[in-house]
Amino acid sequence: MAPKAAAVSSDPNALALNGGTPVRTKPFPSWPQTNELDEANILKSLRNHRWCTFDGEFIPKFEKAWAARLGVGGCVITPCGTHALHMALEILGIGPGDEVLVSPYTYIATIDAILLSYALPVFVDSDVRTFQLDPDDIEHRVTEHTRAILPVHIFGAPAHMGKILAIAEKHNVPVIEDACQGHLAEWRGKKLGTLGTVGCFSFQETKNLPAGEAGALVSNREDLIARAYTFRNFGLNPKGGDRYAVRGTKYRISDFAAAVLMAQLTRLDKVCAIREKHGAYLGEELKKIPGVMPQEHYPESTRQTYYCFGLRYDKERFSGAPREKVIKALNAEGMPINAGYPPLNKEPFIEDNLTSRGFRSVYSKERLDGYRERNECPHNDELCATSMYFLQQVLIGSKSDVDDIVEAFAKVQKNAAML
Repeated sequence: MAPKAAAVSSDPNALALNGGTPVRTKPFPSWPQTNELDEANILKSLRNHRWCTFDGEFIPKFEKAWAARLGVGGCVITPCGTHALHMALEILGIGPGDEVLVSPYTYIATIDAILLSYALPVFVDSDVRTFQLDPDDIEHRVTEHTRAILPVHIFGAPAHMGKILAIAEKHNVPVIEDACQGHLAEWRGKKLGTLGTVGCFSFQETKNLPAGEAGALVSNREDLIARAYTFRNFGLNPKGGDRYAVRGTKYRISDFAAAVLMAQLTRLDKVCAIREKHGAYLGEELKKIPGVMPQEHYPESTRQTYYCFGLRYDKERFSGAPREKVIKALNAEGMPINAGYPPLNKEPFIEDNLTSRGFRSVYSKERLDGYRERNECPHNDELCATSMYFLQQVLIGSKSDVDDIVEAFAKVQKNAAML
């Protein structure tokens, strides 16, 4: 049976969901984008038959170029950002019995990396305004088992690195920056990923610097870069020979992703400039609509690169409409907006790990019970219930694209009682 057609409203201002005319019918720009250089690099890598990490032409070129771009001592490319995070924990000696302080408002990969090392992710509550880990909630969560702080620079904006670094120095623990969404963003003029002990990046195809699937670890410490190269290659002694110096794994990557990255780097500044201009404009315009609260940034945040454009909504200013209905209405107006992250500290995979044989063999029942009791982040619950986001491609077109977003929000807010 054919689906019923939506009833057409006689009101020209009616919501598209209720039969009105949508604000936008054409799609936003697609992502990722390529040109002849991407194709030429891929073909060059293909035809020279040097595809492996060991002899690929583009891998060392990109590692050197990305380190130089960030102003950091060294870069080690990995198959993905998750691997970079896991490798960071491993080369810092973090493992069974340890605790890592981390944000609950992030992609699941951040937490999985900690669990893969059989460490406990200790969730720090969120700053609802900025979507970042709340630095004022860190101190009371530090224990004798704390071995690292892992802030996430969410949606291309910096976490409060000033307070985080001060606490880390006080307790003599390293800071691992999850900058997988923070390409070229800055805290007080310094690139994200370079302020802590180690920084981790993702180049998955939705990211501002895309390669399909790839990642990287960066650091100013030569010893950690050397350990990362060793860990990436099964722990093989970097000085040569067939001796395996440490426990490692195979986090090597083919040359094709690096070939694409080298091409994408040539256009990164131009696209970032457009995205940042439109992101700042969208934030100011959305503030004028009752009940819409764009993600805020700390004063020391000198550059935001908008991997996503995040915002919250006030349910009461939208006539009590649940977020799901607001999103559905915006989607009908042609807006590709999504609900924000779920509260990871409450997701089933946490308990699945805690009750696994491996975790029960490492942690006592008393310690796991205590962990469960402390695993509360009420501000993050609020953030997860009210947040939404656009992916970055809505910002890389024209100003009229951004104006359409503002018009759609104003329309849905005005007609929210009809949802």
